[in-house]
Amino acid sequence: MFKKEETERLFQKCYARLLLLAENFLNDQEEARDVVSDVFARIADGSLNLPQENPESYLLVCVRNQCFSHIRHLSVRERLKRHLTMDTERLMPIETEEDRLQELMTYAEQTLKPQTWHVFMLRFDEGLKYREIATRLSISEVSVYKHLAHALRQLRNHFKNETR
Repeated sequence: MFKKEETERLFQKCYARLLLLAENFLNDQEEARDVVSDVFARIADGSLNLPQENPESYLLVCVRNQCFSHIRHLSVRERLKRHLTMDTERLMPIETEEDRLQELMTYAEQTLKPQTWHVFMLRFDEGLKYREIATRLSISEVSVYKHLAHALRQLRNHFKNETR
């Protein structure tokens, strides 16, 4: 188990990098601070034991996993909004986030092929995992990935080009 002094040294050494990682996942500075603080709080109270070898890498994984857990607990609508607007929020001159989300969803429904749209909705509306989507649609997980990658790429390109 890490001693208090070692934990403080690790905090000072890694905090900025861990915060940046969390901000990239969550796209929210306050939530990122909370996630990183939670990881260090778990170290302090003894519920998280760091390995003696390469504790920095272990911390990165812990923060990443904590971000995933945080995202998983968000509502489906909030996850979809964050995922779709992450790359386009600075580019799109729309009044509100709800308007932005509605425009994204309308464009997606009108332009994506039916199978891609179906995969897209199962993932973001119902929150299904790739394996669950593949089973439900009788396609491979690779196909699910390709459909989602295509949909997201098409949406990003459209809204990126729309503002130019």
